[in-house]
Amino acid sequence: MLYRFPNLVVAQVTRESVQQAIANGITAQQIIHFLRTRAHPVMLKQTPVLPPTITDQIRLWELERDRLQFTEGVLYNQFLSQADFEVLCERARGLGVLVWHSTQRRVMVVTPAGHSDVKKFWKRQKHTS
Repeated sequence: MLYRFPNLVVAQVTRESVQQAIANGITAQQIIHFLRTRAHPVMLKQTPVLPPTITDQIRLWELERDRLQFTEGVLYNQFLSQADFEVLCERARGLGVLVWHSTQRRVMVVTPAGHSDVKKFWKRQKHTS
């Protein structure tokens, strides 16, 4: 909020302010509804009350936050061969602990809870080969 007068409030809607509101459980639709219902009387005479660029941007900022999902994990990389990578990746998948993998780059991520099982399997596998 920039200014507050008895019958007027001046505020600035920014990416950070919208994302902070969303982090506190307020949806983009609630923000837009709030702005529409409390718009200045001159703005209420326009159709639409809020410019579409404003409402679209607020929705985009909400989607931006939902775009990524963070998951803890343990990274496995530096495999000596593609065969080693594929064996360990299949084992992690079979255990249901594989979070993400890239066959092309020979990189995989497993859950922290599954790390010990994958590690034990890998040590046994190295001793048998």
